[in-house]
Amino acid sequence: MIPVLGIPYFNRPDLLLRCLDSIDHPVGRVVLVMNGGPRDQVPTIIRAEAFHHPQVGAFDYLWHRNAGVAGAWNEIIKLFPADWWLLANNDIQFSPGDLGRLAEAVCKTDCACAYGNHGASWFGVTAPGIHAVGLFDENIFPAYLEDCDWSYRCDLLGKRRITVEGCSSVHGDGRQSGSCTVNATPELQKKNCRTHSGNFN
Repeated sequence: MIPVLGIPYFNRPDLLLRCLDSIDHPVGRVVLVMNGGPRDQVPTIIRAEAFHHPQVGAFDYLWHRNAGVAGAWNEIIKLFPADWWLLANNDIQFSPGDLGRLAEAVCKTDCACAYGNHGASWFGVTAPGIHAVGLFDENIFPAYLEDCDWSYRCDLLGKRRITVEGCSSVHGDGRQSGSCTVNATPELQKKNCRTHSGNFN
């Protein structure tokens, strides 16, 4: 079982619901973090909150100002203690069997984290990994490179990171490259041009 599946969410409700519908492996708890997105998406969030899935034990929903991706991941980890957490973008569509493959790899491998087929677009991070490496750096805001920073610190400590073979989940909507969250909002695209380079620095 996947103890906690955490999904930061800002926009593209269609992709969020697609992500939830694609779950095909037991999940103890889904945690959705509404990260400061538009209020006009309330109907979709209500639909997500009321969502019932035979593979999901519980659904939790948090809404607050935009804490960035790192802040949302950290909140999930701190508020919902577990042996490990699966963190996923809302624009991931899990392919049949992928969640089971990743869960098996995390449980049978002594690793700090395990990536699916799109890197940190969906990955499992373990409690021992967080204990050794620490949480994600919330100074990297609002998104991009917080995963690379964590991985770099992980490597410096000699902690193992793996990529799970055989995964084929879909990232995005098939019409454009890059983040669907950023691409859906022109204002975010402009801001991202500035923050992305700053995060690299």
